[in-house]
Amino acid sequence: MKCAAISLIALALAGCATSYQSSGLAGGFSETRIADDVYRIGFGANGFSTRETAQTYWLYRATELALEKGFDGFEIVSLLNLGQAPANPHYQRAAFVYVPIYTDNSHKPYIQADVRLLRGPVEHNPPKVFDARTLQSALTPYVKGDKKCNSGNVCPHLKDYLQPKKTTDEPRARAVDA
Repeated sequence: MKCAAISLIALALAGCATSYQSSGLAGGFSETRIADDVYRIGFGANGFSTRETAQTYWLYRATELALEKGFDGFEIVSLLNLGQAPANPHYQRAAFVYVPIYTDNSHKPYIQADVRLLRGPVEHNPPKVFDARTLQSALTPYVKGDKKCNSGNVCPHLKDYLQPKKTTDEPRARAVDA
């Protein structure tokens, strides 16, 4: 009876999305130092995790790594397309249903890219250059806070932190003397 209960708990936990953790049997993050200020960061998730979850955790690990190493930000130096939610005001209110399905290893989200760590001040200019504290502040509710869905995945959200900085270099209308 006790073994059956433990087995059911283990099975239930195995059906959840990968949590934010160092790489292990259930997935997680890893990094390899390429040069003094360049690291290859990877995040591999299990088949129950969404790509959005893997991307959020990958970005969060990049912020942590920069701050742990005494840097203020990072620049993504690999080709990496960061997915953004559609600009739809109803997107955050949509209902999402978690339906567990079996997937093989080829459907597990995995993100890997190289980042160059930067010393400040860092001009936060997504989607390539990020101030670590600014990005970490935006991501913390999704990684460590209450913005996780029942499935353990990061809840879908608008990713304002991935939007390029708006410039004010547009020509202004000039008053014309009459």
